[in-house]
Amino acid sequence: MDREQAISRIVDLMSKSKNTVVVTGAGISTEAGIPDFRGEKGIYRTLCEQRVMNIINIDAFKRNPEAFYEFYRKHFMFPPVEPSKAHFMLAELEKRGFVKGIVTQNIDNLHQRAGSRNVIPIHGNGDRFICTRHGCGHVHPASYIEAYPELVPLCEKCGGILKPDVVLFGEHIHHYFDARDLILRAKLLVVIGSSLTVYPLAGFVKEFSTFYQDLVIINKGRTELDHAALVKVDTDNTGAVLEEINRRL
Repeated sequence: MDREQAISRIVDLMSKSKNTVVVTGAGISTEAGIPDFRGEKGIYRTLCEQRVMNIINIDAFKRNPEAFYEFYRKHFMFPPVEPSKAHFMLAELEKRGFVKGIVTQNIDNLHQRAGSRNVIPIHGNGDRFICTRHGCGHVHPASYIEAYPELVPLCEKCGGILKPDVVLFGEHIHHYFDARDLILRAKLLVVIGSSLTVYPLAGFVKEFSTFYQDLVIINKGRTELDHAALVKVDTDNTGAVLEEINRRL
């Protein structure tokens, strides 16, 4: 199936589906200028994944917040970027009723900023920092942390240490049951920009593919579930593909 046939097939599937859910990974955000952590030049490869996991985990955060924040500020806090065309196209498809919800691995908040309303960010939101002191839980924006004069940011309400509202190694994903339920209840599942190697999300998609045939994958390179996809589009420009789908619907 060539690209033209694949897009036509996706348009046909989406036009008939009454419950299309989208799953997104890092590939959709690299088009907005955010580095792919596991890409060829990503920090998991350049710095060694084990080293990263030893620092960006909940035990290391609790044990040595100074070392954690020295690393986190350098490698996980980026200059602001705007949502990509792909983010805006998904928001438009939701607005028009063709997409019912998005489950994303990304922590960049770009789906929400582009206008998507039903978004489940299972790895959290990097734009938020939460006080870890028991009984407080006050939420601070990233701008507060960026402007904070010390390495380790403290809560302006109680002085407790702030933690990024993201899932660190050793923590459970956010909204586990909501994400799984949204995916398994879908009639059509569209995976965008994910190689489907990170669990448990990859497991949810695999579980869906076991019971249903209507799985679509739009991604650069192979994924772990290409064999189960009804349609696969191999592309490094998901925005252009989604724009064409949106135009034809």
